[in-house]
Amino acid sequence: MLLYYFIAILAALCWAVASLISADVTRSIGGLAFNRIRLLSVSILLISYTFYLDTWETINQEFLFAILLSGIIGIFLGDTLLFIALQKIGPRRNNILFSLAAPFTVILNIIFLNEIMSVINLIGCITVFFGVVIAITYGNSRDSNHRWEVVEGNIYAGVTFGILAALCQAIGLIMMKPILSMGADPIASASLRTAISFIFLAFTFFLNYEIFKPKTSITLKILGQSIISGFLGMALGMSLLLIALQKADAGIVATLSSTSPIMILILIWLITKKMPTFGAWLGTLLAIIGSVLIFIY
Repeated sequence: MLLYYFIAILAALCWAVASLISADVTRSIGGLAFNRIRLLSVSILLISYTFYLDTWETINQEFLFAILLSGIIGIFLGDTLLFIALQKIGPRRNNILFSLAAPFTVILNIIFLNEIMSVINLIGCITVFFGVVIAITYGNSRDSNHRWEVVEGNIYAGVTFGILAALCQAIGLIMMKPILSMGADPIASASLRTAISFIFLAFTFFLNYEIFKPKTSITLKILGQSIISGFLGMALGMSLLLIALQKADAGIVATLSSTSPIMILILIWLITKKMPTFGAWLGTLLAIIGSVLIFIY
């Protein structure tokens, strides 16, 4: 059992490393351009793997519309907003904001799936919220000028995009929950969700607006970084999570895999040689504790 808990931690590490790689690429070419490359590479990987597993037959026709709509909301909108936010506010703040997906999921469970929120769940939601507020408000150090801590543009716009990304992610997951419970294969479902998201995002390439165009020419280095980020974050990270969920307690696995914000703090500390502020540590820890309370109880 310990092996699968370790696998869940590896999934969180994959997401943390992918986020740091993504931060530099999104600031080079823009969040939308980055997400187009990422979704294309991940779609090819997941579709190929689904053909290898031969699990397409688990996707009944009645599931198809909900899976595609879930992909449009959760990945096309959610990931696009996530990477625009990452471009603006950096990986530390972005990952903290994305932890709001946990309380959003609990709230949507109550509204759409008629699940009851326990007192512990409520405390968890409040804890995550205050953790995010503290990490964003008090997480800045005056002497920290590393590129991952610099805010590009308006911080409030970046925070808004990050919150909307977490909400879209939660909506996408809630839509998938009944379908997966009825036997749809997670990898086949992920393939369809990713593919439809790439198709929608690909159309933005032809729109003559500055936001949809790459900020700079796409080099082989940028292309490689985008593919590696997609592989680590979606293909490997999500696969490791599914392996852990198959064999170990779901609450513990979900909690361990939600530790990526604190891993990002540690990685930034190791790379930049600058200790994150007390506010950054406190806010991150509160967000993780809140997620633990939500997932386990």
